[in-house]
Amino acid sequence: MKKNLILAFLLAAGGLFAQADDSAGGSQPQLSQPVDTAWKIGGNVGLQFTQAAYQNWQAGGVNSFAGNALFSLFANYDNGGKWTWVNRLDLAYGLNFQDTVFNKTDDRIELESRVDRSLGKNWNASALLNFRTQFTNGYNAPGQRGDSIRISSFMSPGYLVTALGFTYKPNKKFSLFLSPVTSKMTFVQDQRLANEGAFGVEAADTVNGVFVPGSNFRQEIGGFLNLAYITPLAENIDMQYRLALFSNYLDGQYKFIDVNTEFLLFMKVNDYISANISLNLIYDHDIIFDTNDDGTPDGPRTQLKEVLGVGFVYNFGYKAKK
Repeated sequence: MKKNLILAFLLAAGGLFAQADDSAGGSQPQLSQPVDTAWKIGGNVGLQFTQAAYQNWQAGGVNSFAGNALFSLFANYDNGGKWTWVNRLDLAYGLNFQDTVFNKTDDRIELESRVDRSLGKNWNASALLNFRTQFTNGYNAPGQRGDSIRISSFMSPGYLVTALGFTYKPNKKFSLFLSPVTSKMTFVQDQRLANEGAFGVEAADTVNGVFVPGSNFRQEIGGFLNLAYITPLAENIDMQYRLALFSNYLDGQYKFIDVNTEFLLFMKVNDYISANISLNLIYDHDIIFDTNDDGTPDGPRTQLKEVLGVGFVYNFGYKAKK
């Protein structure tokens, strides 16, 4: 399943990349019908590297090398009518090599799609789909594979959010999606993690002397908010902010709100060199941590991730006017 899903992602991305390259000025066949310009397809590919080496260095240090790959793709449809379709795919993976050990520094798969039907000035009726997971295993003690415990993997967890609601979009920079009816599905395909009740699924149990394995799936129904703001801050400096909030109606504990927020700062040096800063904060009441590694869960915790990178970037396809 893992290999098939990744292959599907790559095939879809390859097809869109080819279309984007044609739209950017590549060779195109002569057509009897005019080309459909309602589609705006593009994105960027980035590679970032850091390296440090020491020899007879009095202050000390450990030789290290780190690399991070980023792939971002958008495909948006707008023919000037009442219907629009907005799609984005973000992939990221990073590794750090230090003292003969590889550690994972970034791991992300996210696909989002939203269909809008205009209701009037600034308001749309919308249907949204968002899918998130990761490529490879995560460990509680990275770099110690023999002794470390696997705490996550591909589709463990995987999240699928589908929602019906309304989008407020007063300009090209800001959009706010509100949904009173949202389905959030959590997948835990790693059976050991499912048996432990990881990520909020029902843990394994023994009923009348019969072992019942943990559930691989959890369904939640609730309210959802998704906010996005993208704007240039200065010449060659762009900012992107996203916020997603979800409250589960079914558990009756509305004070527990799942939070996923991301701040991105892009700084362009030239057409091929750029730097970026990424800050990501997640809070999910269903994700329980054992911070002392003593076998006793301590409860949910706020998750923070920060990535700073400088490297090569290639933009392709349609480039929106600021």
